[in-house]
Amino acid sequence: MKFRNIYVLFLILLCGGSVKARPVADSVQVYFRHGYSTLDLSLHDNRRTLDELVERLQALSSDTTKKLLSVSIEGNASPDGLHGANLRLSRKRAQNVLTYIRTRTAIPDSLITVRADGVDWRTLAAMVETAPFVPAREEVLDILRNIPLWIYDGQGRIVDGRKKRLMDLKGGAAYRFLKERFFPQLRNSRIGVVCTVDSLPQEKLPPVVPAVSPAVAFARKPVPASGPLPGSVPAASGPEAEEREPLQRLALKTNLLYDAILMPSLEVEYRIDDRWSVNLEGEVAWWSENSKHKYYQIATISPEARYWFGTKKPWHGHYIGAFAGGSWYDLENGGRGYQGEAVMAGLSYGYMFPIGRRLSLEAGIGIGYLHTEYEEYLPVDGHYVYQQTSRTNYFGPVKLKFALVWRLWNVNKKGGAR
Repeated sequence: MKFRNIYVLFLILLCGGSVKARPVADSVQVYFRHGYSTLDLSLHDNRRTLDELVERLQALSSDTTKKLLSVSIEGNASPDGLHGANLRLSRKRAQNVLTYIRTRTAIPDSLITVRADGVDWRTLAAMVETAPFVPAREEVLDILRNIPLWIYDGQGRIVDGRKKRLMDLKGGAAYRFLKERFFPQLRNSRIGVVCTVDSLPQEKLPPVVPAVSPAVAFARKPVPASGPLPGSVPAASGPEAEEREPLQRLALKTNLLYDAILMPSLEVEYRIDDRWSVNLEGEVAWWSENSKHKYYQIATISPEARYWFGTKKPWHGHYIGAFAGGSWYDLENGGRGYQGEAVMAGLSYGYMFPIGRRLSLEAGIGIGYLHTEYEEYLPVDGHYVYQQTSRTNYFGPVKLKFALVWRLWNVNKKGGAR
């Protein structure tokens, strides 16, 4: 991170300390989480990098002795994931960086170029070449430099390609090393700045808007939801029939632990964005044997808000949550019975991980406060004789979860969420 900051300082000195009309160029990078296009300022050094970049662009726009020639934005992705999904992901990353710069500067669109080609294979090859150790380095470099992205048979069908060769090399050991060591650095957006130093009082750029006012936000040209970005170079296209990696918005779940004790459960979780989701769960067991005066009846409903962290991709990682809920129950096993209501509130922690294209497993626990008020009764000669009303307050584990998750509503598909 420090090395990149030195680059920014070097650009400032070059653009500000010389009077020769010659172009000076430099670039910085911001990083993204695996599978995400949201610009996370808390990730790595993103906030500082963008603050310094905006400050530099503001200085260039207001200085009559300097001229900003161009700002280039490049969106990139790592090779893990399907080709079509990586193209889409790199495009969204570039769009989000473009939006960030537009909302903090008044740089004309004519000076901005945007490129989104998916995987940055060239940078990966450079990292492999300069790294102290890479398993099967020469074979990896040969694949990256000489094997086409796709290899077709005589009927035009894809039979091989660059990524497949990497994954097959040494039983996948080399690919796993690349994925762990280098892929996170490829999930980025690179911003390049080119300026000249000259006396240009008549060509001063428009003043920078330090923050977006409602009027400016209304007048500024929005980022297109589809179609080419301003000044963009068309992204390389892959096979049109290739399916994009699914990014599901909704999940249906059942808690296998509750199911095992004959209390069927159903949960629905909606992912608001990369960090937040809301979950609603319910369980119902309404079993009775009137002839024997046995009742196993309980119904529970509990909404929950969740914050996800340490995520590797959507629906894969840790979360903490805040929940509340209520229950209604009637429990009796041939003797004293208990009929009442309960309310609870607390905090939860859990972890979800995929086991298939649409299936995941989720493990979690909830700890909180529970208050219940209930009537005690005795079954006597076919009647239920009231005994007393009792209350109980409890603090500790109130939820335990091992759930099967079915993810659906793929937002990558036509007609999905935008």
